[in-house]
Amino acid sequence: MEFLAAQEFALDFENKWIRSGLIVLAGLAIHIILKTIIFPLLTKAASKTENDLDDRLVMFAKRFLAIILWFAVFVLALKAHGIEVTAVLASAGIAGIAIGLAAKETLADILSGVFIITDQPIRIGDRIKLDRIGAHWGGWGDVVDIGLRRTKIRNPDGVVVNYPNSTLATSVITNFSDQKDEPIRARIRFQVGYHEVIEEVIELAEKVIDETDQTIEGTAEVVVRSLWDEESGALGSGVLMEGRYKINDVKARTRIRSRVLTNLLTAFRENDIEFGHAIFEMAKPVE
Repeated sequence: MEFLAAQEFALDFENKWIRSGLIVLAGLAIHIILKTIIFPLLTKAASKTENDLDDRLVMFAKRFLAIILWFAVFVLALKAHGIEVTAVLASAGIAGIAIGLAAKETLADILSGVFIITDQPIRIGDRIKLDRIGAHWGGWGDVVDIGLRRTKIRNPDGVVVNYPNSTLATSVITNFSDQKDEPIRARIRFQVGYHEVIEEVIELAEKVIDETDQTIEGTAEVVVRSLWDEESGALGSGVLMEGRYKINDVKARTRIRSRVLTNLLTAFRENDIEFGHAIFEMAKPVE
């Protein structure tokens, strides 16, 4: 009887290892098929579409499917040996909660990355504007890469800034690439002296803006913005005016603005139009 029991135990033990081995081999086969056949086909199909959402989903699947697959293989192998997996899964859940609390910022970045990839408020190549990260660098930039934790944005100075995805998810993002072929309006502000004839200033400024390269002709509009300095509660240093115009290339916005201001400065000097002066200069007594 003892011999038969030992033989039965050995046979059962052998069967368990055979079953667990087959489970591991099946997992390995599935991993190889996914890596060498399925994912290359999905990547090739995704590259043919104009939308990059499918490319991001394939990348996401590549990174996480292996973890899920081998965790399932591990659980099935334990079950094949007669080990109760409920306690293992419960322990994994508790460990997951502990890890989640310890790495909540990382998990927040990953979840935000998933939402950015699926909702697509931004895409690679988009010109966007974010909350400023510093007075010097500004908030303009082109999206270089969207990762699960961080998104890379190259600002106009050529510096690549890595934004945590959780920061992007809570930021107000202005996406100028969503305009497609529609022009956008740009603005400049300047001040002229109180003694200038405003109608002549407006006429000259609109003409200069319209004739500036890369502005859309006929879209220039110059208005009086303010006479009053709201912060100091007194008259400003001059008549504050705003020039508005439309452009097609948002990425050239800064260069176009520089040309508009340069042309305005030249035209005002040629026509003896003075810019606003500081209050103490305007109040200087006549000798």
